[in-house]
Amino acid sequence: MRISFSPSPVYSPHGRERTQAEDLISVSEDDLRWYYFLGRLSISHADVEVGPSWGWVPLFDAMCSVRNVMTAAREGHGLWKVDFTENAELITFEFEHGSLRATPTYLETTLQCSVDEFVAAGTRFIAGELQRVTLEYPSLAGNRAARALAQDVGLK
Repeated sequence: MRISFSPSPVYSPHGRERTQAEDLISVSEDDLRWYYFLGRLSISHADVEVGPSWGWVPLFDAMCSVRNVMTAAREGHGLWKVDFTENAELITFEFEHGSLRATPTYLETTLQCSVDEFVAAGTRFIAGELQRVTLEYPSLAGNRAARALAQDVGLK
């Protein structure tokens, strides 16, 4: 199971981090989720890819969505949906007996893995991306929303 994010060479210049890097400590959670760090989200397992093909997904929205799926899976919810606000597409996550099935509306495929595999991949994804963006933008390490997300996946 792999979850990854690639900054988009086309859309990244439109992210607000390029113009407001020194102010990232005070950016609101909503703004951080919708307007910063644009790129492509990949979610794959056993050669099945269910991430969206477009490259303008905001990183923090992707991380928060993955965290929410992880939480729903651990709490035993039967169904969770991740939508993409810039369009009507979504990924439906169904949980049953320790397994997860992810079905996007924009592809004719389904990804299946264990909940444990998804949670481990989600934790690696969030930890790795937080480390990457805070190294590039050190003021982000002091942002309340970024710190809360890190704590949610067991980081300090």
